[in-house]
Amino acid sequence: MSCPLPERSLNKRAFAALFAAAVLILPPISFAAENLPAETATPATKAFTVFDMPKMSEGLIAAFHALQSGRFNIAEQELRTIIKAYPSRDENYYLLARVLAMRGESAKALDMLNTAVDRGFRNATMLQKDPSLKSIRADTRFTAILEKILKAPPEKLPPKPKPRLIRGNEALVGVENTGWNGRAGLLLSEFEFANKKPATATVQNGTNPVAGLLTQWYRQGLAAGNHGDLYDNRDRGHSRLRPEDYPQLTFTRYDAAAKTTDIDYGLNATILYNAITIGNSSTAVNGSRLWRSLARLGTTLPYGANRLFLQYVNNMIYVYPAVRDYGEKWGDILTANTPYMLVSRGKSGSDRPFLNAIASILAAFKPEVKAYLTKRKMIMPTVQMLFREGQSTLRNDADYLTYKAHPPVFDALDIDLGRMVRMAQALAIKDIPPMVQLNLEKADGMRPGIDDFANLRPEELFATPGALSFAARSSAKDHHFIVSAAKTQPLNGEKLTFRWAVLRGDAKEIKITPRNADGSTVEITIPWQAPFPAPDRPDLMTSRVEIAAFVSNGKHYSAPAFVNLLFPANQVRKYNAKGRIVMIDHMDPVAEK
Repeated sequence: MSCPLPERSLNKRAFAALFAAAVLILPPISFAAENLPAETATPATKAFTVFDMPKMSEGLIAAFHALQSGRFNIAEQELRTIIKAYPSRDENYYLLARVLAMRGESAKALDMLNTAVDRGFRNATMLQKDPSLKSIRADTRFTAILEKILKAPPEKLPPKPKPRLIRGNEALVGVENTGWNGRAGLLLSEFEFANKKPATATVQNGTNPVAGLLTQWYRQGLAAGNHGDLYDNRDRGHSRLRPEDYPQLTFTRYDAAAKTTDIDYGLNATILYNAITIGNSSTAVNGSRLWRSLARLGTTLPYGANRLFLQYVNNMIYVYPAVRDYGEKWGDILTANTPYMLVSRGKSGSDRPFLNAIASILAAFKPEVKAYLTKRKMIMPTVQMLFREGQSTLRNDADYLTYKAHPPVFDALDIDLGRMVRMAQALAIKDIPPMVQLNLEKADGMRPGIDDFANLRPEELFATPGALSFAARSSAKDHHFIVSAAKTQPLNGEKLTFRWAVLRGDAKEIKITPRNADGSTVEITIPWQAPFPAPDRPDLMTSRVEIAAFVSNGKHYSAPAFVNLLFPANQVRKYNAKGRIVMIDHMDPVAEK
């Protein structure tokens, strides 16, 4: 008789083993597409393709989180839901068998393992070595399952995806050129350009002086143009650049399999391209209590910020409207400021001037500079530097180290396009600053026995090399962080200098203390802050403190990396002279207005 284990008996080692096994099981980057076996296919069942992987992966992540917290029943429900949605995927039956075996439900585990093999599971070595299956390995049924694998014909692997050849101005995203990377949790779609030069020497069509200047530079061999750059519209044409205005850009198009899974729509947290990519989606999450802009969605999804970072360091960037997340009614309710995207002030259509600015900067680079940046994966950090430095709100060099250059939401009226493209054209390889890389060395976090009222939910929202974000859940007056940018490496061997600046929050109360000689590592102390007017929009209230880290190579300051601390806008707190909490009052910030 099997004896189910207690709900919280899964230790960290077992969880780690389960997660690692799932990563190994999930198809590598070479996976393309799979059809259901003929004997199980029905008219109601859709063939599984690589574009189903992101959604299936989300379900697996939810199951793993449930296991990590000891909620076996929830984990089992998640896995059964995944199996129902994707009945052809043998690895999901195997994962459920592992969970059942760890719970001591041997008979059910063996049934599920047998189903996994019937569905195509062929990894006999994993079955023999998997520690989670130890409780059922001596069972005669387990031996029979192993023998079934050994007698079964070899697994028929789908064809590996191959880069799609681009001959015109369209890049088709399909199963033939798209694979899945289980470790990154992202699709990768690859292309090759058939021609080294574009079909036209006109960079942009338009009456504005910059369009003519870019074409002039390109024809003189001074500028790289936009050949080889992708434009990825993700709102199905709602707010898009027109091909006739950007004849050198290549426009993505998604095949039917991709559209069926909505891979082409909304926030891009699912797919990477092997080419320079700019994109947008003039959409938002509406119709539920979890409404939000795509910018906020990207920083609140599990692993969302990590995937945005991967885009950033793979020459990709998107523009998303702020919609209601930065307006008169609610104020500033964005989760974090990051360099991974540009957020436009306004709603649908507010993103297009920013797309034009990015495309223009990309076109203005010298050919050798653009090639260097592309190879070093430094295109978007450099674009961010030039875009921010080229705004009309900056009156002098010192302004670049203030909020004036780095608001969480940008206004199209501040775009000085001529200034931006001239800076891009003037940039030399030796003058390019590196990307700041942050590392969180220490954070106070929640205090057991003191902050239990918050259910000890972690204060860290995400920690990526370009942005750290925290929520102030502890009742402590001061929040302490030790953050290092020492891993930042010069691109050309030059000496680097580091600067840290308070962009939002009370700079008189916030302390930034260097912990080493060059100031690359600092201790940051942020006291409790009530909502305050946003420096770039005094008509809006914000509850987020932002600190930026910059590195200079003597020629330019880099694009910033950010440390964000989000205070609860619905709390009023009082501390005594010793810094001890004496009151926490909750209120409705909108009703209070």
